[in-house]
Order: sequence, then C-alpha cells, then structure tokens
Amino acid sequence: MNAAADDPGRALIAGLRRTSAYPHAVTEPIRVAETHISWVLLTGEYAYKVKKPVRLSFLDYSTLERRRRLCEEEVRLNRRLAPGLYLGVAVIGGTPESPVLDDDGAPLEYAVRMRQFRPEDELAAMLATDGAGEDDLAALGSAIARFHGDAAIAATDSVYGQPDGIHRVTLDNLAELRALPESAAWRERLSALAGQLNSLHASLRSLMLRRRQDGRVRECHGDLHCGNVVRWDGRLTPFDGIEFDPALRFIDVVNDIAFLTMDLAERSHGALRRAALQAWAETLGDWQGLRLLPYYEAYRALVRAKVDALRAQQLEPGSTARIAAVADCVRYLDWAQARLESRHPPLVITCGLSGSGKTWLARQLAARLGALHLRSDVERKRLAGLAANEPSRSPLDAGIYSREFNDRTYARLGDCAAAVLESGEAVIVDAAFLRRAERRRFLDLAAAMGSPATIVHCRAPDAVLRERVAARHAARNDASEAGLEVLARQPGYWEPFDSDERACVAVADTHDAASVAALLDRLAPATGG
Repeated sequence: MNAAADDPGRALIAGLRRTSAYPHAVTEPIRVAETHISWVLLTGEYAYKVKKPVRLSFLDYSTLERRRRLCEEEVRLNRRLAPGLYLGVAVIGGTPESPVLDDDGAPLEYAVRMRQFRPEDELAAMLATDGAGEDDLAALGSAIARFHGDAAIAATDSVYGQPDGIHRVTLDNLAELRALPESAAWRERLSALAGQLNSLHASLRSLMLRRRQDGRVRECHGDLHCGNVVRWDGRLTPFDGIEFDPALRFIDVVNDIAFLTMDLAERSHGALRRAALQAWAETLGDWQGLRLLPYYEAYRALVRAKVDALRAQQLEPGSTARIAAVADCVRYLDWAQARLESRHPPLVITCGLSGSGKTWLARQLAARLGALHLRSDVERKRLAGLAANEPSRSPLDAGIYSREFNDRTYARLGDCAAAVLESGEAVIVDAAFLRRAERRRFLDLAAAMGSPATIVHCRAPDAVLRERVAARHAARNDASEAGLEVLARQPGYWEPFDSDERACVAVADTHDAASVAALLDRLAPATGG
C-alpha cells in the first residue's frame, strides 16, 4: 500500500468518525472496519464504504474519478442480488478534517451507502453457531442459479473465460505462495499440486471453450464465499461482489458457485454444501458444468491460501498471528490437494411403479449419502422447455411421454449422471427404470467410471400405489404427471431383473418404515454427507 496516498485517507476517516458529518442520526461511537482496500464506517442504520486511494497489482483506486466510477459499479453490480442493501453513492464534501456527506460543494471523496447489518447475520458467523440450515442454503443455491441464468453473457470477442487465461490465474496463486518464506517446506507439494492442476486443466480445456461459446461465462458475483453472504429480510443474500476487475466477475458460472461450495466444505458443512449445490444445479439445469467443479473448487481454495500467505507476510516472523496465518494457508493447500485426488463415488438408481415412493426415498438417501439427486420428471420437463411443475398436457404415450421422448430423457439422465460422477460427487438417478435396457445404460456407466452401483427397487401394495398417485395427481404440485391410467399401464412395461442386475438390487417396501430404515442403514450407515 502506498503510505503517502493512505495518509490523507486516514485523515478523512478520522473526520468521518464525527457525528456532524452525517445528515441523519447515528449510533455512537461510529465504528470503522478496515480491509486492505477499503474502510467501512458503521453509523447504526447505514454503513458507508470508502475505497482507499491505492494502486495494487490487482486493482487501481488511485484517482478520485476512478473511485467514483467504481463506487457506482459496486452499487450497480450488487443491486442485482441485494437491492435492499445497496442504496447508492454518497458524495463526501467539506474538508478532510470536517467532512460532510451529501454536500453540494466540490466532491472530496465518494462512498457506497448501504444498509447496516449485524455481523452475526453474516453466513460465516451463522455457521459457527449452527444458525443456518439446509433449507436456507437450498434457497440460496436456487437464488444464485436464477441470478446466473439472468446475468450478462461475456462478449465472444472478449478475453473473459479463455481457458489459458483461467489457468494462468490459477497458477499465479501458487507463485504467490512460493514467495512466502515458510513455503520452502512445501515446495514439493506445490510442484505436485501444479502438476495435478496442469493435467486436469488439459482434460477440461475443450469443455471450458465450449461452455464459453455456449454463453456459460457470465457477469457473476466473483467473490462468493461465506463471508460475503448475509441474512437480510429473512433470506441469505450475497453481497460485496467484485467491481474493480471485470475479468474476475466475467467467469464460468461454475467458477462462481465453486467458491461457496468450497468454503462450506472446508468449514466441514458438507450437508449445507450439498443443499446449495443440489438446488443450484437443479434450478439452472447445468449438470454438465459440474465436470469443472474439482478444478474451480481447488482454484478457490488456492485463492484463500494466497490471501493467508499475503496476510502472513505482513506479520512479524515467529509471531503467534503469523504462525496462525501460515497454518490457515496450509489448511487450504491440504484441502485443494485432497479435492484433486481421484474419487469413485457411488451411483444409485431407483426403479418402481408410479407411487412407489422413489422420489421420497431418493431424497432421504441423497441426504444420507451426501449425493446429488437427478429426477427424471424434472429433466423431462426441462428437455421440453417447461418448468418442473408446469403441465405438459401430453396424452398417454405421446408428447413428452412418447417412447422417443422417453429415450431422450434417459439419455439426458445418463449424460448428467456421468458429469456428476466425474465431478467426484455421488448421484442418485430417480426414475421408473421399468425396462432392462434403461437400467443397463447406468450399470455400464458405473462400471466405466469405477463406481459402485445400486438399484433401489421401490415397492408398495397396489392399494397404496393408487392412493398415492391419486392424491399427487389431484394436488398438481409435483413434476410427475402420472395418473391412475399411467399406473395401470406400467406393469405391462416392466422387465424383471436379470442375473447381473439382481446382484446389485436393494429392495425397499416404502409403506414399511422398518424396511426403509434398513435400506438406509445398509446403503448409508453414517448420517450426513
């Protein structure tokens, strides 16, 4: 940081600690939160973020005009996700010793005006007290997916999202880590990590290019970790997205969600991570993008390791604070290395007639296994351009329920399941799987991926099946459109298990709590993900 540039800024901040600087009532004393690039003045109802007059390797706040423009950008960008938090740009006039906000005179400085929130409402703090649940994270995942779906697409002639540029940024983190004197003890580990990243990037390069061409590189948040999510108006809301460098926010949408999923996993909140990732993938339908998740999660862990390394370098050698910063750095390195190790997660498919409890059981099993849940009824509607609960009005054995469309649906499920397995995540494919060829496709996929496979055969008495189907059809609040006529036809489509299939079948009588409990304990004996 440029000390000469910093001193006038500190004089201004001292002036802004005075209540007379504000056109509204304040809570005394006015507190100041400081980062390496900004000051945030906490006045009670409002918070004011003032950018430091600095130029660093990754940002330039060195002129008043640039700070004004970037304050405006910060408000524009963050209003996309948190319109209630970001109120506008405040003009600071007067003198550094006696500043006045919303002054009509010559601008002395600018600040982002925000609603102030309690530190304990930040997601990072909530996690420490178990203050956030799976429903909260699922709602956040869905909201991020909708945001990604609406975000501006990077121009095809821009440099944003180019695979080689992405990888340079990833490896730059390792270069920053090598500058830390304590890293001499990890040089072999850093070299091994670079080799893993090089190999993985080479295997993913064509996918990165294709996704860029398909519009998956968008104007994202850019810094979506748990410290930049707050409970506001009763829901988890991302804030403080990156405004100072478009290259850090025009990224693949998987790169964006990967910061959140990495951070949740590193904090040992696997169930919350799964809830957020499940909701994001199911809402956006971007299952194929999960192939990039290991690379981007490792990259995000290295970003945090680099930040800890930079923090350590600013502290006294041998001090308790420096030792702690180095330990944090190593922890993130350990996480990144573990994320890049080969995995062979399980593949589970359901099968059974309508009303046999496939989706109900799949949801329970997914939570116990820490698995992602692919549902045929949802993906079938997606193929048809319909929302999950939107009626297709298809006749029996026609429309989206024709044999041809059925084949398309199972093909999509197979492609999505392969992507999930490649990402190192367990997956449950929830479909009827009445025909042997449909099941065989997934058993072959598991064998090719080196993953264990299980067929969960869901059963219930005929009267229970009819009661469940009739109730669901009457409610019309589910992706499934199967009615009693469909149920009556399904036994004619059923093809019994062959000898290969029987070796991996687990039966669940879903009307019997003991049978369900036994199956859950057999397939996922440990609770949680």
